[in-house]
Amino acid sequence: MNPTTRIRLATRAALRRRYGYAALRVLRRGLRRARDDHRARQLAPAPYSFHTDQLRAAYIYALMRLRRRWPTLNPSDPRAKP
Repeated sequence: MNPTTRIRLATRAALRRRYGYAALRVLRRGLRRARDDHRARQLAPAPYSFHTDQLRAAYIYALMRLRRRWPTLNPSDPRAKP
């Protein structure tokens, strides 16, 4: 699975949450899995053409979608830590 696909799935799961901090927690968990998968694939012998900028852009877009749903979303909320 592509790292951006992992972020997209995490975004969809996050949007089903009731509270903004819970959605942010789900999204951050998905980002962590996508980042770990990306690093593992970079070190694998198989060819892999994916850039970290694409991962960053997907995460920023996901944050924008969460902001549309919860305009007062606070990224520094301690409850949002995965």
